[in-house]
Amino acid sequence: MKTNRIYYKLLTIITLISSYSFSQVEFNGIVRDKETGTELENVLVIIKPLRMINKAGYYSGVYTKKNGLFSVKTSYDLPLQLNLKKSGCRSKKIKFKKNANYLEIVLECENEIIEKIIIDRNSDNDKDGIVNFKDDCIDTFGSIDNSGCPWPDSDKDGTPDKDDMCPNQTGEIDNKGCPWNDSDKDGVFDINDRCVNEKGTIENNGCPDKVKDIFQLLSKENQLIYFTKNSFELTNKGLSIIKILSINMKKFSKSIILIEGHCSSEGSNLYNQNLSEKRAEEVKKQLIQIGIEGNRIKTEGYGENNPSYSNDTEDERKMNRRIKFVLIK
Repeated sequence: MKTNRIYYKLLTIITLISSYSFSQVEFNGIVRDKETGTELENVLVIIKPLRMINKAGYYSGVYTKKNGLFSVKTSYDLPLQLNLKKSGCRSKKIKFKKNANYLEIVLECENEIIEKIIIDRNSDNDKDGIVNFKDDCIDTFGSIDNSGCPWPDSDKDGTPDKDDMCPNQTGEIDNKGCPWNDSDKDGVFDINDRCVNEKGTIENNGCPDKVKDIFQLLSKENQLIYFTKNSFELTNKGLSIIKILSINMKKFSKSIILIEGHCSSEGSNLYNQNLSEKRAEEVKKQLIQIGIEGNRIKTEGYGENNPSYSNDTEDERKMNRRIKFVLIK
């Protein structure tokens, strides 16, 4: 029997301790300025047990929100005291012997403090059309529908996550935040690509550039062959150009070209005329040897009559010792 009594006493003590440790007293309310009724932000609200009111220690406390609201809890038992403090306002202490559902508390504040609060609340720091009092992000331009804060945009593509069908992939605003498809990977999106499955160029709307003639396939430097003085013998560079030309003439099997022969001004007109013709014929001979039909190649010598440069200097004369390719058909 004695053992049972001890057991029940211990059980009662444990129950009381448990109840004491986990019971919560909660105060909710709002704090305003007494004279103007302005809601007060950042008021420190501390809750203390009366039996320890003059003792040091850590006690539950919160700051009021922008709208003056607060909610503070404690595991201490009643009676309790609320201490309210804010710079520029008279501190206040309120004692409670029983719990209160909702508190409306007023503080006496200096006029300058309240005037500053009112000005700040009606200002719009970030110029987003939402006054600071209603703006949860007062220094960041935001949306009215998001309490003055910008909508999150995880991929930074300009489409907010709430509207972004691809929130973690950079995309286009006009495509609900998703990137446009580019099936042929030519840099032209399918929506604008007239040749979706064939690589092309931006200038040609995603289609391959249409080559109109062989000379579009030749660089400007490969449309001329230069010769040394008094010679119609082809250099290695000249032979290389002829090979490139032959490859492209085979691609354009119906093309016909004219080979123009030219000279500098040294020597007689007759000599230069003959030399220019030999230069043109030598190039034709090489093209035929590579496999180009002779009837697709015309030649003409111009002697010294059509210089590219003035012939006043040796450098200019070098540039005039040349053959030039011209497309006939």
